[in-house]
Amino acid sequence: MESVVQEHLFRKFGEVYFFKGSYEIGVVSGEYKIEVKSGRAHRGYPRGVTVLSEESIPRFLLELL
Repeated sequence: MESVVQEHLFRKFGEVYFFKGSYEIGVVSGEYKIEVKSGRAHRGYPRGVTVLSEESIPRFLLELL
């Protein structure tokens, strides 16, 4: 699912990055910082990081258009 989000963001912004420090952000592109989780997020993420579940990905992608 993460690769689908990455591909859509790449098409919109032309660049997609990955960040890993004390926490992981699966996609950084444009104004978005997104982590895709198949289950519930187990830890807090910094402000501005959107955590997407499998159920919320379709709505996010539609709003991205």
